Formats: sequence, C-alpha cells, structure tokens
Amino acid sequence: MDTKECTLQNLKPNLRPKTIEECWATIDKLIAIIQNLEERLNINSKNSSQPPSMDFGKKKKDKNNNNKKSSGRKFGGQPGHVGVSRKLVPVEQVNKIVTCLAPEKCEECGDTLSPLEQIVRHQVYEIPIPKYEITEYQILQAHCENCQKTYAGSTPKEVGRRGFGLRVHALIGLLTSKFRLSKRQALLLLKDFYNMPICVGSVSNIEHRVSQAIESIHVQIKTSIDNSKIVHIDETGFKQNNRTGWAWLIATNMLSFFHLDFSRGKKIAKQLIGNFINRIIVSDRYTAYDYIPELNHQNCWAHLKRDFQKISERKGIAGVIGRRLLKHYGRLFAFWKASLKIGSTNERRSKKRRRYLQNALIKSLVAGAKCSHLTTARTCQNILKQGKSLWLFLDNKEIPATNNLAERQLRPLVIAKKFSFGVKSERGARFIERIYSLTLSCQQQKKNALTWLQDSIFNYFSGLAPPIFA
Repeated sequence: MDTKECTLQNLKPNLRPKTIEECWATIDKLIAIIQNLEERLNINSKNSSQPPSMDFGKKKKDKNNNNKKSSGRKFGGQPGHVGVSRKLVPVEQVNKIVTCLAPEKCEECGDTLSPLEQIVRHQVYEIPIPKYEITEYQILQAHCENCQKTYAGSTPKEVGRRGFGLRVHALIGLLTSKFRLSKRQALLLLKDFYNMPICVGSVSNIEHRVSQAIESIHVQIKTSIDNSKIVHIDETGFKQNNRTGWAWLIATNMLSFFHLDFSRGKKIAKQLIGNFINRIIVSDRYTAYDYIPELNHQNCWAHLKRDFQKISERKGIAGVIGRRLLKHYGRLFAFWKASLKIGSTNERRSKKRRRYLQNALIKSLVAGAKCSHLTTARTCQNILKQGKSLWLFLDNKEIPATNNLAERQLRPLVIAKKFSFGVKSERGARFIERIYSLTLSCQQQKKNALTWLQDSIFNYFSGLAPPIFA
C-alpha cells in the first residue's frame, strides 16, 4: 500500500482519532501491528517449528569467496592416507571366472616367458540383466460320470489366482513407501527395468494386499511400544480424502508406530499412549498432552530453545529476557552434557550447581511472564505451567532432553507427502501407516525390510501365522 494512503486524513471518519490520547493509542496499536508483522517475517527454523527448507532468504556459502586459507595441497587422498577398498570375494562365491593369459614372448628380446605361480585377482561387480519370470499353472479338471460333477485342481495357497508373485508385491510395497515413488512412477520403473505389463490399478491392489499382510506386524509393533518405558510422540499434517488429516507417531529407539486420523485431539493422544504408569512420555508442549502427569512427561527442550530464540529477537524488555533465557539454557545444557560424559565426582556440589542453574532459568521465565509484551508473557506462563515435566532428564540419564527421535522418524513421511499430497482412500491410509511402521522399524533394528515383507506376504497368502517382529 502507498504511504499516502496511510495518512490520518485518508482514514474513514469514524476511525480518525479526535484527541491527543486517541492519537497515542492509535500509534501504540500501529506499533504493535508492525512489531507483529516484523516477527512473522523473521520466522525461521531456529525460532519456530518451520522446517529448514522453508527458510526464506537463506544465505548460501560462496565457494569462491571462502575465507578459509588454502593448504596448497592437491585435491584427493593425501600421502599417508590409508585407502579403503572392497575385499575380494572367495572363489567359491564367484559366478564366473575369466582367465587372462600372459604374453608368450618378451617384447624386448623375444625370449620365451616363464609362467609365475602368483595370480593377480580382479573382481568386477555387475547387475544381472533384469527379466521377469512367468510361471504357468495348468489346472486340470475331472468329471464324475455318476454325479455329473466337475472337479478342478487348485493352485498353491501362496499363489492363488493373483497375477503377480510375492517378490512383486514386496518390491512395490517398498517402492511406494520407503523409496517415495508414486504408483505411476513404480509402474514405470517395472516397465523400464523388467518390461513388465502392469497398470496403475494393479499397483493399488498390490498395496492393499501388502497392507493386509502386514496388519499383524503393525499390531505387534504397537504392543511392544506399549510395554516400553520411554516413548516419544509427535504428529504432523497429512491429507486424507482431500480433507485435513494428521499422521501420529509413537516411537522408541527400536520401533516406530504410525497412525493416520482426521483428528489432532486429546482423544487420539490417549488412545496411542494408553497407560502411562511407570512410563515416560517425551513430547512437545502441544495441549493434547497436558493430561499426562508431570512425573511421566518430559517436555522437549529443542522446542523450548526455539521459543527462547524467538523471544530474544524481539525489541525492548522481551528481547532482554529472551537473551537471558538463551544464556541460562546454554549453561544448563553445558553442565548436563559434562555430567553425562565424566559423571559427577562430588554429588552434593553437582546438585547445588544444577539447582542454581534451574532457579536462574525459572527466575527469567517468571520475569518474562510478568513483562509488558503479551506474547512473551503468554509463552513464559505456558512454560512455567509444565512444572516438573521440564526437568526429568536431569534426574535420569536414560530420559532424553528432546523429542528429536520422533521428529526424525516423522521426516520420511513428511518428505513423501510433498510428492503424494496425502492419500485418497481409507485403505490407502491403512497402507501408509502400516508400511511406514514396518520399514522404519526395520531401519532402526538394521533388518532387511524386503525380506520381512516377503515373509509376511507369504504367510498371509498361505494362511500361516504371521512372523513375529521382535
């Protein structure tokens, strides 16, 4: 808007201030609006939950104007560097051996060369030419002359009357989840690599069958997490059927469980967390988790640090308080990290130091809760309400201070939704939550997700008990 349009003369008659007091009141309101807009412009990944990829005006390092002095050495490995190379595979495991004969005569004098016993071995890794296999099942029939009934043979249970085998099911399940391909991209990959005749509808049906096959593993993962002492929880937006939806995650160091729902309310949080007795729930300060008792709830300090950073960037007394909070935060975590590394030689002195750092931070939060900046006061009041939920990690080394585990496990799904824009059906939602629970849990436990998918699909088609996912 042009500055001429913002003058008091151009305001509507009922909005123009008539007295000096009204002028000052209007100026105060405009200053507050400007400060709010400036704060919104300065939002980034360090002072909010905004991902780093959305940071506006992020400066990139200029390689040409790097202040670092050159060492004068050439690029690449330096003298004395120990190289790392692939180890030779035993001859028994080699698929093919090609003998490269040495020359028979010397190139210099023409004399006959004597063969040496030493052989130089060189191995080349190659991908086999991809080609799909077709297995034809010829179903024989028989007729009863007496009863006039016709009987037919049946295919194996793991085959059924489906047009694609176990490995195709498992591969498509991974392509459209772990490797973030759309259904059409997975189709094109199968056509380009294997020249396989397949359509988008078949890919969707395969996803549905994979989802049914791993449903039991999904339940097993949830049961195991329910028995864990420390659980992380987080949620992110995920569209379903063109409606606003949410992807919930509960995770431990070894397992991840996803749940897609249209609600972000406390009811879903209670349903996922279940019993919190003798358990610690790690989360951010989202109000859906406020029902958890303080002694069973650890708040994420990474989120608190971003709040402190945001407050420190404000003007006036709010900025002073924010910088003071960041200072106390740095001292507290320096003390905590040092105690984790070397332990405490003097327990009494360590407790006294910790109590001092806690009180200093709480004192600054109390000052922030009473300051004239309303947003800062509201944030500090909200943090103070968390009570003992802020400090559990100081008493127990097994309790993490942040909810970074849940955010890391959510990240693959967050990236995938940028390509897929969510799911279009109920069965698509079930496939996403089950396949991501399996693949990310396999990744945490360093298991082969393809093998687990194949075993689960085989057992499901064969009517056998599902494999146990420990």
